[in-house]
Amino acid sequence: MNTKRIFVNLVISLVVCLIALQASAQETYYVQSVKAKVHSAPSFKASVLGEASRGTRLNSIGRSGSWLKVSYYGKDGYVAAILVSVSPPMAKHTMIKAGDADFQQGVRRRASTYTSAAAARGLAADDRRRLSGEDRLDYDGLERVEKYTISDAELTKFMEGGKI
Repeated sequence: MNTKRIFVNLVISLVVCLIALQASAQETYYVQSVKAKVHSAPSFKASVLGEASRGTRLNSIGRSGSWLKVSYYGKDGYVAAILVSVSPPMAKHTMIKAGDADFQQGVRRRASTYTSAAAARGLAADDRRRLSGEDRLDYDGLERVEKYTISDAELTKFMEGGKI
């Protein structure tokens, strides 16, 4: 009888610990990019359940590689971890003000290719610095890949089944 009581208490304790662990594993994340697609599976090819806009709070219920499993309007979905952070998005600051002496109306300012590509992914310079500290992302490697180009002849040869 004593052994049975000890076993029941052990099972109850284990269940309580698992519930507490599950509750503590949930973490709130905020969308950092302009929009983050919520997929039905941890793949860009999976169907899209919806789009969460910048600043949207998402509750994480797990992780699958570089994807976060989140609760999205009562459904379980997946968001690429690079698009979210545990802290809310930073406020946007304008560097050029209309009152600045150097400001010339009608002058077009062009960003670097790297900055444009990062902006297309919805990440500002401060966001990239913060994220690289959290998820150990290799933006230098990404920049090297983005600079790599191939000629039209190389592309044609590759598409025809040859090797570059």
